[in-house]
Amino acid sequence: MSKTKKKKTRIVLIAALLIAAVLVFCFGINRWQVVITMHGDDPQRIEFPDTYEEKGADAVFTGTILSFVRYSLPVITEGEPDTEKLGTSWITYKADLWLWHGEAKREVIVEDTTAPVIHLNSIDDYYTLPNHPYKEEGYTCVDNHDGDLTEKVETKEEDGLVYYTITDSSGNTAQMTREIVYDDRNGPVITLDGGKELVYYNGTPFHDSYSASDDADGDVTDKVTVEGSVDTSVDGDYKLTYRVKDSWGNESTAVRIVHVKPRPVNDASKYADASKLIYLTFDDGPGQYTEQLLEILDRYKVKATFFTTSAYPAYAYCMTKEAQAGHTVAVHTATHNYAQIYASEDAYWADFNRQNDVIEKMTGKRSSLFRFPGGSSNTVSASYNSGIMTRLAAQAQNKGYVYFDWNVTSGDAGTTTNTETVYNNVVSAIQANSKHGYPSVVLQHDVKGFSVNAVERIILWGLDNGYVFLPLSEGSPTAHHTIAN
Repeated sequence: MSKTKKKKTRIVLIAALLIAAVLVFCFGINRWQVVITMHGDDPQRIEFPDTYEEKGADAVFTGTILSFVRYSLPVITEGEPDTEKLGTSWITYKADLWLWHGEAKREVIVEDTTAPVIHLNSIDDYYTLPNHPYKEEGYTCVDNHDGDLTEKVETKEEDGLVYYTITDSSGNTAQMTREIVYDDRNGPVITLDGGKELVYYNGTPFHDSYSASDDADGDVTDKVTVEGSVDTSVDGDYKLTYRVKDSWGNESTAVRIVHVKPRPVNDASKYADASKLIYLTFDDGPGQYTEQLLEILDRYKVKATFFTTSAYPAYAYCMTKEAQAGHTVAVHTATHNYAQIYASEDAYWADFNRQNDVIEKMTGKRSSLFRFPGGSSNTVSASYNSGIMTRLAAQAQNKGYVYFDWNVTSGDAGTTTNTETVYNNVVSAIQANSKHGYPSVVLQHDVKGFSVNAVERIILWGLDNGYVFLPLSEGSPTAHHTIAN
């Protein structure tokens, strides 16, 4: 072999040995492994209630030094996130080759970062009265996770705005603002007490009574102006015009006609028609309203009957005025204490005489007329003395006394406290009595202001309809009830 060939052979051998040494070295320090590479983000965030989209992963068998050596492996995916619940879950990726195993985990976070949505309802042409709270047009609130949160929305009205605030269970807050539209399109309402037409009798003082209220301003009675006047000394028709404006410039008007007529006369010549007789009687006084009543009666020259008590001794002087004015002053009871009065016959007549003594002192004479407390038909007396009403009625006749009940009740003893109701009760009962040809004995109480306030209208109605008002006397209709004890 030539020297040249030997030299080339040595070089090839040395190169081979070097390559072999390098390969032995690389294989010696190289670490083989299964490497898994996940596609997409880690962690992967999902906004509730979006669906999860699996991005997948790749796996290769390779070395740390000999990374150019790569062998693709199949990947097994384990786990599935629950996107219906907030929270964290994991997806696991696995790959194996002989003794080598690779594994990677992806964090999946289902979260709620979206604020609830508030929807404000809007009614066409809706407005709020000035100085009034806003009346809600309505709203709804829906959250992507919590669902309907309408009932949990907090509202606050301030400076012409309504603020709506809601925070969901994940801490996301939403706010909305509504501007309130203020307007006032209605004028005030004028109320004419007594109606659009009034009748006043010549010489009766005219008292105008009205009120006005506005849906925004409230009571605006003091802003009402009245055009026209009424002269009750001259018969005729008088026109009154009422005007009022609210603070937004809305104006309202009302018109009333006042008819001034000649004063009707209590004509005693009509006695013959019993159905046209009215006997006004008043129990339990005198009291604080008795003088007011006397003035009304005097105004129309009407005489009445007062069944008196001593319940209000400070007003005993009114009995003197009653007698001087020509009214009948009669006995009701001194005490009005049923338990005491109806304990026995002697107790009753003792109470009777005590009150008659007061009448004699104030009027100069005793009375033979009276009304039983509770009326002759009362049953409460049976709680204290069985049969006492029957015995007292017989004794009264033997003593020469005349007792009176009533066939018209005003309701002022307990069923009403309303003047209009008293008036209606009395008038309707009188009409019913007249229809059957009966005179009317009316029961009222002069210690009740609301009842006294109805008397003038009752008188005017009676006079206008041809009735005659008389005081009770011994020969008057007694309107006796059926005795029940």
